Amino acid sequence: MAIHPSQIPLCNEVFSPPAAEVDRAKRILVALDEAAREGRGAAQLDGRMIDAASARMAQVVVEIAEAVAKRSR
Repeated sequence: MAIHPSQIPLCNEVFSPPAAEVDRAKRILVALDEAAREGRGAAQLDGRMIDAASARMAQVVVEIAEAVAKRSR
């Protein structure tokens, strides 16, 4: 809980996913979109299998990052 508006930037920094995590999440979404267009339900990214569960987790990371960025403007 923040008790003063001056604490908001720090809260946003602490609770925002790291840039590398956001980048990976976006790469997951792109890889699965490409797989879906090819009729596949799963794909590989960086030597690991990714599927619908990976996409859902990646989407949440991207949404959190976007929400924090939007409020930080």
